[in-house]
Amino acid sequence: MKAAQLELLEKTPVPAAILRLALPSMFAMLVQVIYGLTDTFFIGRMGDANMVAAIALAMPFAMLIQALGNIFAIGGASYISRQLGAKNYDEAKRTTATVFYLSMLSGIITTVAVFFLMKPVLTLLGTSPATRGYTQAYLSILTLFSFVQILQVVLAGLIRSEGATRQAMNGIFIGTGLNIVLDYLFILRWGWGVEGAAWATLAGNACGVVYYLFYFKGKRSLLSLSLRYWGPDKHMMFEVLAIGLPAALNALIMSVSHILTNNIAMRYGDETIAANGIMMRIVGIVLFLIMGISQGYQPFAGYNYGAGNIKRLKKAFWVTLGYAVGVAVFFCCVFYLLSNQVFLWFLDNREVARIGSLMLRAFLIAIPLFGLHFTIAMTFQATGKALLAFMIVLARQCVLFIPFLFLFNAWWGFEGYIWAQPVADVTTVLLSVSLFVYFLRTLPNSRTAAESFRPS
Repeated sequence: MKAAQLELLEKTPVPAAILRLALPSMFAMLVQVIYGLTDTFFIGRMGDANMVAAIALAMPFAMLIQALGNIFAIGGASYISRQLGAKNYDEAKRTTATVFYLSMLSGIITTVAVFFLMKPVLTLLGTSPATRGYTQAYLSILTLFSFVQILQVVLAGLIRSEGATRQAMNGIFIGTGLNIVLDYLFILRWGWGVEGAAWATLAGNACGVVYYLFYFKGKRSLLSLSLRYWGPDKHMMFEVLAIGLPAALNALIMSVSHILTNNIAMRYGDETIAANGIMMRIVGIVLFLIMGISQGYQPFAGYNYGAGNIKRLKKAFWVTLGYAVGVAVFFCCVFYLLSNQVFLWFLDNREVARIGSLMLRAFLIAIPLFGLHFTIAMTFQATGKALLAFMIVLARQCVLFIPFLFLFNAWWGFEGYIWAQPVADVTTVLLSVSLFVYFLRTLPNSRTAAESFRPS
């Protein structure tokens, strides 16, 4: 690892170090949100609520891609950061190369599987006769190059694992900037509709991947993608999958819950599906910024845990928590006050804006607590606490939200449909806090962890 990065992780004052690591990740996440908003905005300018609904219906597929990428991006990054902290540089390189090629293979398998199962997938997503054609057109293009989308997620995560959050941000900037320009050309200027949105997304992702490949090809990174470092073994794969699978399961369960949400929303009309799709983009601004802060914290936490500097790790947790909660509270206040107007910016449809405003105001109540939830979850992932991370993942969407969704909708109808997620989120945060208290009690004040991270 370069001297400047070592200085940042080991000696720079914690508030400054977390800020320097988090800001590039926050900007990168914000750019991703802008990309999502841009897709919806330009499609909305075409005046067809069914096209906006189709983008929302295809969202679970994007979540599936995120889930596959997270296996290697989060699981690999956690293990690599700990290995770097323990000075096991060869193992870090071997892990980087191995997860890169495994992620590429998973993307190719996904492409083949979804193409053969396209019709049942469209039915499962909850498409109606009015939205089915648009959803299939959008999904078919994204599926064709799903390995590119997976690689962008994985490569960005691997780069962040060594504290190079600015370089990870650059790749997302490049990809998203091109995406926005192409969205305007493909959708508004040339009238390609949802197909234009899909092609713009793929072109942007591909450029981001090319940037990341050049980064690894150069001399700025201690890690490597060279085939000569390929070499999975039981210990490595256990460490990667123990953290990566719970993280992937989170995205996968979110995908399933989104499908179920859309299927229930169908009972209230395509306007509700469109409103939900826009709302998720808006809420994504806050959630992605919090995720960006926690992603900047991840390599710092993993490195110092691997180096045995527990005091520095604990201080970083509280600093990160302060940043995350502050950002969440600010944006929640803004969106709560402007809840109706933001929907009209995307789609000039009063009914969609009315429904969306009700949903957004309910959803925002729980969001400030997610600064705490994400910081705790990232601490578990960074320190290799797979079981604790898995419990949080399983609780939010599977154990709590899905049952709440069906029960609340059955008992209170549309009001229950709206409030199921916020209630599940508050309950999840309470569980996260209780598990974190247990984690702190089992964490020694100081230790030399390097030996425990050496591969057996």
